[in-house]
Amino acid sequence: MSFAPDDHAGGHVQGHAGARPSPWLAVAGVCGVYFSFGLSIGVMAPLVDEISLDLGLSRSTMGSILGAWALIYVFTAVPAGAVVDRLGLRRSLLIGGLTITASLLLRSVASGAPTLFAAVAVFGFGGPLVSIATPKLVASLFDEDARRLPTGFGVAAPSLGSAVALGVTNPVLLPLFDGNWRAVTAAVAAVALAATGVWLYASRAVAHVRQGPTRTDRASVLRLVRLPSMRRILTISLFSFFFSHALNNWLPEILTDTGQSDDAAGYLSAISVTVGIAGSLTIARLVPNHRRPTALVGIFVVIGTMVAVLSVAPFALLLLALAVLGFGRAGIIPLLFLEIMGDDEIGIGDIGAATGLFFAVGEIGGFTGPYAIGWVADVSDGFTAATLLLTAVAGAAALAAVGLRSARGTTDIHRTPARREL
Repeated sequence: MSFAPDDHAGGHVQGHAGARPSPWLAVAGVCGVYFSFGLSIGVMAPLVDEISLDLGLSRSTMGSILGAWALIYVFTAVPAGAVVDRLGLRRSLLIGGLTITASLLLRSVASGAPTLFAAVAVFGFGGPLVSIATPKLVASLFDEDARRLPTGFGVAAPSLGSAVALGVTNPVLLPLFDGNWRAVTAAVAAVALAATGVWLYASRAVAHVRQGPTRTDRASVLRLVRLPSMRRILTISLFSFFFSHALNNWLPEILTDTGQSDDAAGYLSAISVTVGIAGSLTIARLVPNHRRPTALVGIFVVIGTMVAVLSVAPFALLLLALAVLGFGRAGIIPLLFLEIMGDDEIGIGDIGAATGLFFAVGEIGGFTGPYAIGWVADVSDGFTAATLLLTAVAGAAALAAVGLRSARGTTDIHRTPARREL
């Protein structure tokens, strides 16, 4: 997908009047909001024991709560694409940041399973605006050859947020607030609000981007679903989100089940996610465009193998497995985003609809993953069987990526360079 700086499709820039702030200012601003996105997700996993004890929750109930926002995503992601198209990047990301803040504050005052579920679910209304606006921002401000690095930064930001949450919640934040998990979530809400304020300043770098007419409507969605490459991407996203959300939410518990202390489990989980930041920035940049489907197959095979050994590996091998898991998983979404942005059948006006579809289907797995792993751990009294389930899901994703390689080959044969919308 290649766009001239002044083409006239929705989401493109206006004239050349006056000096414009660097597009990297906008990237920094959106990364701040996406960082708070990751904090909001990551802070829950280290607090599972404290929350469950305080509110009297089983693992399966807690699993459904952890995935509540993903359930809402299923229904809000596609409409969110239309919202981003209509409101534009500035207001969409502002609303997204404020919703993340509200979700965290509501969690801090939850009185039981229903209210905590609702508080986490609120995240699912504003989160899609951030998820969808980020690739649209990159597609609007950067030419195709320059998109790999900002895409990597965008995807790395929530990983960094999750890593910080995993690394500091048990050893730093809980002691700082005398073990009060409610105060911890309120403190994270303050960080999210500050990040939203930073976006207000940075958003001047997208002031010249016109929102344009939306193509996030039923006809556009149906057309996208009919594309063989898009169907494969959606299938991959379903299995990938199941795997990633389940592992993100239960990794500290999986590690404590193998004998690690709560602090050690938090540090190890943070190490895995931190290594993932390198994966976000590296994999998409190193993989040539025509090798992306093959790279996805390899990633899923490797991470499926690594998760299978978590419950039986000695400490040194455990560290290696966690590092490989973090590095590999972090490359999946950038590669899939680049597949969407690089598809000749998907124009800039389709980005909202395409990414909305991507998250809507993906978060079906995002919701069922944490619940399924919690349920399996409940009935099997541990996480060994749960990790084997994750291995099977990674294998299914690898098979879907093989299908993407075939669909991509067919598309390349019939590709016409002049077909790209301007």
